Amino acid sequence: MFNRFFDDLEVHRQSDQRTERMRLPSRIGEGAVHRLAPRGDLGVAMADFTLHQDRQVNFRTEAPMVELSYCLQGARIVLVSGEHFEAPAGSYMLQFAHPGEASLHFTRGQAIQALSVGMPVTAFHHFMEEAGGARPIDFHRVIGGKPFRMFHERIDPAASVLLTQLMQAAAQQGARNLETECRLLELLSLGFRTLLLDGTSASTKLSRTDRARIEQARDILLQRMTEPPSLLELARMVGLNDHKLKVSFKEVYGSTVFGYLREQRLTRAYRLLLEGAASVIDVSYAVGYSNPSYFAEAFRDKYGVNPGQFIRRM
Repeated sequence: MFNRFFDDLEVHRQSDQRTERMRLPSRIGEGAVHRLAPRGDLGVAMADFTLHQDRQVNFRTEAPMVELSYCLQGARIVLVSGEHFEAPAGSYMLQFAHPGEASLHFTRGQAIQALSVGMPVTAFHHFMEEAGGARPIDFHRVIGGKPFRMFHERIDPAASVLLTQLMQAAAQQGARNLETECRLLELLSLGFRTLLLDGTSASTKLSRTDRARIEQARDILLQRMTEPPSLLELARMVGLNDHKLKVSFKEVYGSTVFGYLREQRLTRAYRLLLEGAASVIDVSYAVGYSNPSYFAEAFRDKYGVNPGQFIRRM
């Protein structure tokens, strides 16, 4: 799939190496596509470009495949078998596709920054297999009789950290496949767990309306991370009673409301410390901890290291 994608953007491989950065011709646009293949059953494409004209990029999948795509900037619009699918910036998609034609649509002047990981069905089944040999998630059961199926969700802070680390590792000269592959597998694990394994988008029994309210509650928590509302206030804000909010939130996200908030605070703190632009005290305040000592204790419990030590190691 990626080879046809590159051809339609008029970027072509110059070598047989597992990693290659291919710039767009100046008449097409500005930027590049970075191709990675840290292992034989995974293909990675990192796109960072802007096109001079609206463009439809056509491609064909020659075999059934699974793709996990992250849209960091610019919307991703996919047309498959006459159906239109769209993922806005800040979201990601898990796609299942039978062999067939598809196309991506790009708008002139829109900055595109995205990362896609493609794999054959055999690799997907390997990842879904349990230790005892059982495989509760199967490609053919997920896609059914459709040519294409997609799940999508907003990119959360944990995925943002992994994406940053993966792109930094890919950009480094001499980065080992071990480093790239470890981050890539963590990203796949997080995406599969969220969309397929934790009873969220793929299998939740909530109505669409209630699901939207739970997602709204999650968004409010993230927007007001430093001064979150109480459970009763949050329930009123999204139009649910507090019991329904507690039960449904755990069904969707696998955690209590404030357990989820705690995890997101620490994940965001990890990212801020990784960027190295703020002190430990500033980060603790930025993610909602008024007591830096309590923040340090929570960070150590989650990551096994004090935030100050983490900064020094990085």
